[in-house]
Amino acid sequence: MKNHSLFEKYRSVIVSFRDVKDRKDLLLEDSGEERIYYAPFDYVNPEARLFIVGITPGEIQMNNMLVEAARLIHQGLSDDEVLRRCKAVGSFSGPMRKNLVELMDEAGIAEFLDVETTAQLFSNKQELVNLTSCIRYPTFAVKNGKESNFNAEIKQGTELFEFASTLTLEELSKAPNAVLLPLGPKVQHYLEKVVKGTQFENRLLPGLPHPSGANAERIAYFLGRKNPEKLDNSKKNIKKILRSLKTKGSK
Repeated sequence: MKNHSLFEKYRSVIVSFRDVKDRKDLLLEDSGEERIYYAPFDYVNPEARLFIVGITPGEIQMNNMLVEAARLIHQGLSDDEVLRRCKAVGSFSGPMRKNLVELMDEAGIAEFLDVETTAQLFSNKQELVNLTSCIRYPTFAVKNGKESNFNAEIKQGTELFEFASTLTLEELSKAPNAVLLPLGPKVQHYLEKVVKGTQFENRLLPGLPHPSGANAERIAYFLGRKNPEKLDNSKKNIKKILRSLKTKGSK
């Protein structure tokens, strides 16, 4: 029997969902430094050839997931179908999806999966991918009582690491033929610790730049839109001028 206990527990809250800012009734864990909320990111695609791994769903993704889940419930779909169909809508949604597709296509992921573009992973080729995160459920950093999107290292030995890694290993066990694509160095470091000594240790791909708009410079370098050599030359010239000025000033 499939375990949908969390979805069943929060189903009535999801049905009446209106505003992601009002999420107190979806609280899973509160450590004081982080708060973890439920949103139905439970589905794992057992046929996936690729796991795309972020750090945790943010507020935009949480909102999109809950809106879609509520819509599908109101349509009368089964719990299994709701969980399966809303996963692709809520995962890596918003502005970052365009960047993610461009990065994966540039890295050769589309060719590896025999598709024209990795944009199809979010439409007619969803069977090839499992979209997930280090911390499966939306997690927020808490400071002075206020929440912000979580974007820190998940340190081994902490309660947060134990919570996250248990769910990660559970997901991986359901799709033994997948390769793992971490997004950003923090995800890379986390997965290196989690999969060490497992069959997935050799299936962990070097991480892409994180597709967030805040990472525009690294994305542009990866896509070949900016020439890092040009910046390196500028840096050398700046240092040369500064050295020259310092020498002249010391005379």
